[in-house]
Amino acid sequence: MTEPLLVAQAAPDVADRIGRDITNLPLLQHLAQVMPAADVAFGGGMLLVIILIHATGVRVVTNYVAHHSHAILARPQIWRADVLMASSVFMLLALHLLETIVWAASLVYGGLLTSWRAAGFFAGNTYTTVGYGNFVLPAGWEMLAPIIAMSGLFAFGWSGSVLVDIVSRCQRIKDVVAGRAKS
Repeated sequence: MTEPLLVAQAAPDVADRIGRDITNLPLLQHLAQVMPAADVAFGGGMLLVIILIHATGVRVVTNYVAHHSHAILARPQIWRADVLMASSVFMLLALHLLETIVWAASLVYGGLLTSWRAAGFFAGNTYTTVGYGNFVLPAGWEMLAPIIAMSGLFAFGWSGSVLVDIVSRCQRIKDVVAGRAKS
């Protein structure tokens, strides 16, 4: 009867020992120093949130452009194509500003920074990869900055490809107007 009890008590010791053995492996020690688990978990989770926000925003912008470009083609005018282009760029700007605010909020609510101004400054500089300023996160959270920068690079790359499509649609409208003017 005491044998199962001894096995049950030994199991946590074995698990603890295995956990210590794994974390003591030189490769994992070096990896943990380069990219701490807390940074990866917090930053990776937030990166996914940002990309989901971006996906939703891009869907809104592309639907807006598709709907309005079809409507404009019914009565094409160059100024309407320009307004469509300008409003689309403004919507993408608002989307990126929202993502910067979400990063800033995560830094404040995550307890990494107490000042909204400092969080906004840090998130904005890091997200855009401008990187000026000597402001850094608390010790142990330094690797969060590259993850914020990665989210910005992903989002800006995606926005760039969407912008190519928007420019193409607006140019098609202008081409239709130019074709009518020659007739």
